[in-house]
Amino acid sequence: MNRESPPQDQYPVRILVVDDHPNTATMLARALSQLGASIQVTSATSGQDALDKVRHTAVDILITDMIMPEMTGLELIEKLQNHPGGKPSYTYLITAYDVPGLKVSSQRLRVNEVILKPVRPERICQIAAQAIEEMNQTKKPLGKSPAPKRRFKILVADDMPDNITLLTRYLENEGYDHISAMDGLEALNKARNELPDMILLDINMPNKDGFAILEEIRANPATAHIPVIILTAARLEPMDVQFGLNLGADDYVTKPFDRRELMARIRAKLRVKEAEDIIRRRNRELSLLPEIGKELSECANTAEIANAALKRVVEALGAMEGHMVLLDEAGNATEWHKVPDSNGGEERGHMDIQRSLLEHITETRQGMIVNDTQSDPIWKMPAAASVRSAAVAPIFGRRGLLGLLFLTHEQENYFSQENLLLLQAIATQSAIAIENARLYENAAWQREQLKRMQNEFFVAVSHDLKNPIAFITQYSDLLTKAGPLNAQQREYVGHIQTSAGNMLERVESMLKLTSADLRQAEERRETMGAAL
Repeated sequence: MNRESPPQDQYPVRILVVDDHPNTATMLARALSQLGASIQVTSATSGQDALDKVRHTAVDILITDMIMPEMTGLELIEKLQNHPGGKPSYTYLITAYDVPGLKVSSQRLRVNEVILKPVRPERICQIAAQAIEEMNQTKKPLGKSPAPKRRFKILVADDMPDNITLLTRYLENEGYDHISAMDGLEALNKARNELPDMILLDINMPNKDGFAILEEIRANPATAHIPVIILTAARLEPMDVQFGLNLGADDYVTKPFDRRELMARIRAKLRVKEAEDIIRRRNRELSLLPEIGKELSECANTAEIANAALKRVVEALGAMEGHMVLLDEAGNATEWHKVPDSNGGEERGHMDIQRSLLEHITETRQGMIVNDTQSDPIWKMPAAASVRSAAVAPIFGRRGLLGLLFLTHEQENYFSQENLLLLQAIATQSAIAIENARLYENAAWQREQLKRMQNEFFVAVSHDLKNPIAFITQYSDLLTKAGPLNAQQREYVGHIQTSAGNMLERVESMLKLTSADLRQAEERRETMGAAL
């Protein structure tokens, strides 16, 4: 039997075949089930039998006979269009008679095609295969786009278990994660604790209605950005819709809904949220720069600078490790600081910097992203096997390369150009802080030196000036003890002792004034050093 086959990578599809001839229904179901492993076919012999079999299951494709006892095919189509899980995506009506008005009624119910008997099973399979292909094409992104780094998580809040079952099945088919809540309080708690990417919110629920939940979600800064789509079975008045939108609802969908339309709305809202998340993340990163700059300006040495910068950037970008390597003029590592993770403290590590990496950084004067550390020709640094990607930013000072600031992660292709720009900005701030710290250290060294010279000066003054005066005073005293002195001699000795005393007082005064001047000069230098 020749028939078209749907694509191999298709989504699960549910087909309902209804015919009051059991053999016909079974034959068509068997033929359709051969279209693929993901095709689920249900057959029924009457309209009521069909409704019973899909009471808790939505239908993607409906193929039904027109003339049946108790319920016609058009009546069945109309009832399934009000199914709580959504109306069928494709509907086909088979009839042996082109009844007047049938086409008009079919158009009103949006029947995709009216098929006249006799019809072979191959034709039915071709029609179904084409519908499946169209469904898959509407669900697949156009072109080749990279796989998302994470799965979106959606909270389904509804007090009807059947509705939750249907909605979560749709979400699973689209590749979304989901959580559910069956009353208002549970929905609010899960929104706060789980922080889902989207909320599908019913209005009429116990404990808290959807409007009260929406109001509290928008009032909480942690959940205010989560998009909320209201799903309601009530036919709301325009004022009710306006009220919900004013509270912060992002969209309204009335049950029964079209599954394709609902999924399209969800995808659209998630795309908007993803873009807004990127903007919020970038704003947080930009606001991080002045905070880091303030912290770095308060650091007294390179170890404190490395610790402050690494902790902040590792936490901001979710890196596995952060490293700051300081180099001498020959490119040898003189200091290596490492922050293991976002919760750990600073610790020292060591790793040889490859010349290929240093030469590349020095030549380009730019940072680089290493998407795969195992195969990149420039990145040849020995590291743990868990390190699969890295971002490297140079720390350039006024006189050349001071060192490197780089992050690592266990996932390939983790870092983006935006991450590198932030890393480079922090590296630039670190360079300023490092040079200031080194200037401060140099100034401090010039000060433990000035003080040494001061001490030497005072020792020299004490030795060269005070000691001779002391000798004069002592020897003049000895003159009075060497023998009797006449009046004139005693007068001369007195002049000597008085002059020596005056000289000693003047030397002491000079030393005090010099000490005060030096102390004031030291205080001025310390003030200038603190300002730097």
